[in-house]
Amino acid sequence: MRPSHITIKLTLLAFLFATINLHAQDLASAATSRATIVEYAVKERPVLVELLTTAGLLPVLSGDAPYTLFAPPEAALKALKGQPADKVKLVMSGHIVKGKYTEKDLKDGAKLETLNGQNITICRKTNTLVNGVAITKADTELKNGVVHDLSSTLTY
Repeated sequence: MRPSHITIKLTLLAFLFATINLHAQDLASAATSRATIVEYAVKERPVLVELLTTAGLLPVLSGDAPYTLFAPPEAALKALKGQPADKVKLVMSGHIVKGKYTEKDLKDGAKLETLNGQNITICRKTNTLVNGVAITKADTELKNGVVHDLSSTLTY
């Protein structure tokens, strides 16, 4: 039994749609990988940018040196708004590590030093935890590092 022309056209159309969709995803990924951590945060995370500005950390996350940012959710960050700049800097720098660490690089039991001098501990059992806080979205890879979204702020 020969396939009808309609079946062939529908198959071709489905293939083209899938190809275009994959290409669009690749373009979005490429655009993100060319953005710095700060450029990404400006587009996606307004409260985070406000706090990084208050903390004086924008120049650090705008440069070429690689960093990993463990980003708490916007709702959790709102509690820091209006706090003294030194407190905001202490908290925000406690979510940033020198170097680029994708989720696969975060080994169980690893201790990483944050910019505020504190150590965070990685736990990899069923999911990845940072000081007991779950990574909800891992590996937003950017020009100068990587961002991991967290379920809450880190505590020490």
